[in-house]
Amino acid sequence: QIWGIPQGHKAKVLPVRLQHSLRGDPPIPVPYDPTFLNTTHTSLRVVKDPEPTRGIHFTVTVLNGSDGKRVPLVLKSTDTIGKLLRSFQRKRPDLTGSLNLAYNGKPVQGHQSLGELGVKNGATFITFQRCIGG
Repeated sequence: QIWGIPQGHKAKVLPVRLQHSLRGDPPIPVPYDPTFLNTTHTSLRVVKDPEPTRGIHFTVTVLNGSDGKRVPLVLKSTDTIGKLLRSFQRKRPDLTGSLNLAYNGKPVQGHQSLGELGVKNGATFITFQRCIGG
């Protein structure tokens, strides 16, 4: 199955695999990035960047966790996550409700700046949904 791409946009289409349920529900197609297909674990290493990134324009990507589409955005290191979300919603108005973003596996807040989070050129944010209830 191939996910649709808006006309005039070049987006990387992720392959889809069927995710089987333990309860016997019908399998669900799930997009995945083949880069991580043979990965079993990873480790993080702290690297201090000697160059300041204040006010520099760079490109970040938002990966929509629901459909696997990637949306590139040009922002400054002084911009906030709130501005990133507004830019993303202008490009993807079909996504309604509250969007949650994760960067480096951690949820980010709207008031945080990209520089504060250590975001660099080419970074990827991933959208996710929270379930309400208890």
